[in-house]
Amino acid sequence: MRALIVMCCLLSMVACERRDPPPKQDQSIRPARVFRVSAEGGKVVHQFVGRVDAAQTVDLSFEVAGPLARLEVREGQSVKAEALVAALDPKDFQLALREAMVQLKLARQDLLRKQKLLKDRGISQSVVDDAQALYDLRQVGLAQAREALSDTRIYAPFDAFVARRFTDNYVNVRVGDPIVRLSDLHELFVMASVPESLAATATEDRVIGIHARFPFLPDERFELTYRENTGEADVVAQTYEVTFAMPRPEAWNILPGMTATIELELTPQDPSQLNITIPTAALVADAERQFFVWVFHPDSQLVEKRPVEVGPVDGQGISVLSGLKDGELIVASGANQLRSGMKIRVLGEPVAEL
Repeated sequence: MRALIVMCCLLSMVACERRDPPPKQDQSIRPARVFRVSAEGGKVVHQFVGRVDAAQTVDLSFEVAGPLARLEVREGQSVKAEALVAALDPKDFQLALREAMVQLKLARQDLLRKQKLLKDRGISQSVVDDAQALYDLRQVGLAQAREALSDTRIYAPFDAFVARRFTDNYVNVRVGDPIVRLSDLHELFVMASVPESLAATATEDRVIGIHARFPFLPDERFELTYRENTGEADVVAQTYEVTFAMPRPEAWNILPGMTATIELELTPQDPSQLNITIPTAALVADAERQFFVWVFHPDSQLVEKRPVEVGPVDGQGISVLSGLKDGELIVASGANQLRSGMKIRVLGEPVAEL
């Protein structure tokens, strides 16, 4: 019994013993991931928004008027060269052709009869000349009737893709009314607006490569070749429209009107120029819409606000044109929550790959 009482006393003394609270952590030190800036020389990448267009597009129309009897194509269909696209009702034109043939026959008979009379000196030469002129006129009329009948049918001028159909069957069409729009998709054009500064300095010897990317094919790159550019700048944007060409890929249904990202890789205009790409999360904009990053100093563990000049955004990150040096450390995540003079605690090792 005495031992039990002694044990209870010891337990009560331990319970009453004063314990020191755990040390407080400095809440001003924030954890963050750090990215090591890596500068690469050798190329500068420019990106532009491009629009796909067909190498050749034509709107087919009739050269004669009449009711549309046949429309053989549908939008989105591919047609072969010389395939029938549309036809008018030919009845009136067939009748006109028969009439022209009869008139020519009558004019020929009249000419022969008058030529015989001229030999017998029954009429003058002027009468025969008039008959000859009428015969020639009837020949022209017959040729026009045949041409008009031929014009009641229109054919595909090349292997084409039916981009649009403007009318339907049994509609009375006038001369020149568009019937269908055909596009030649054996070669595709990708057009983009390029600033005048780049149009003046992107010489052929600086071009490393030109490629197109499509948002629905993020893992594919399609090689482009320069085709032409406008000779005058846009009066508002001061840009030049540049046309690039690419063969149509068989595996993908790329059509006119789709958008693409054009990547133009150039050697640096200044040989000492470096190409720096940083994560998008590391870039911050202030109230004046000026971009900056937080540079981390390992010795003091402090961050420094550093203004930067940025270039185009690509699939790897954001290119920085000025403001950073090779090997510097920047905050790669949580940059929006930092302020000047704040300390950070690095999570893991600084990374150098995006």
